[in-house]
Amino acid sequence: MNVTLAVKQYISKMIENSGPGMKVLLMDKETTSIVSVVYTQSEILQKEVYLFERIDSQSRDNMKHLKAICFLRPTKVPQSLYRHCRAQNSLLLVY
Repeated sequence: MNVTLAVKQYISKMIENSGPGMKVLLMDKETTSIVSVVYTQSEILQKEVYLFERIDSQSRDNMKHLKAICFLRPTKVPQSLYRHCRAQNSLLLVY
């Protein structure tokens, strides 16, 4: 089993499930490393993901024109984050 290919297909499926349009991929420290191993930036740009942001980033610009895909490691994530993603109609995926 090729683990890199499996992870790439998993991430690709997440992106496809979000539908057409410009997207932002929100990640934590661990998932950022995972995505950077399996995708080049140009590959992921072809899938209409135009912004990559860490969930712990201090930048909080309002970008309602982008769909958010939250790819997070399951930790003690505050319920407010889940509520925020749900309120923004974001696709929240926890691996």
